[in-house]
Amino acid sequence: MGWSGLAHDRGGRMIVTVANQKGGVGKTTTVVNLAAALADLGKSVLVVDLDPQGNATTGLGVSSRTDNPGVYDVLIEDVPVADTVVSVPESDTVRLVPASLDLAGAEIELVSMVAREYRLRKALAVYCEDHPTDVVLIDCPPSLGLLTLNALVAAEELLIPIQCEYYALEGLGQLIRTVDMVREHLNPSLRISSILL
Repeated sequence: MGWSGLAHDRGGRMIVTVANQKGGVGKTTTVVNLAAALADLGKSVLVVDLDPQGNATTGLGVSSRTDNPGVYDVLIEDVPVADTVVSVPESDTVRLVPASLDLAGAEIELVSMVAREYRLRKALAVYCEDHPTDVVLIDCPPSLGLLTLNALVAAEELLIPIQCEYYALEGLGQLIRTVDMVREHLNPSLRISSILL
């Protein structure tokens, strides 16, 4: 992964999705710690919490139980990302698009929407034009549904955390097949940049 330069094709920013359909492999922990490490390097970071459990949101010190708009509103209600971003306590350079309990129903609501796979990508492109951001980190739910698909279409790099066990490797094969499909039909620039053991 090009962490040193952090200059990529999308206006100098890097969009990284952290995904694995298996739960408990460290996706959220990876996102939260990468955000903190990048902030320590002076990078501006936007974390997008696509997991209905909202652990990245709470892990960054923000309540997921609020009436403020979040990533659900971006995906379903076309609310601009800028209207959902919240500051992360104790960080001047990390911002968050929080998850909320409403996000649990987003998979079903996205099914009937036009260009459903591109909703996050388009919303982030608009946001990043007006808000300089070095790195966007997207935390995914433990599934390969439409939320994760939106994250894969929005990203240029995929980081896959896995456990060192046989069944984790079976799941990795399924994820790689999904990535190949996304590359072929939706986002040819997506690449697997890292597998974290």
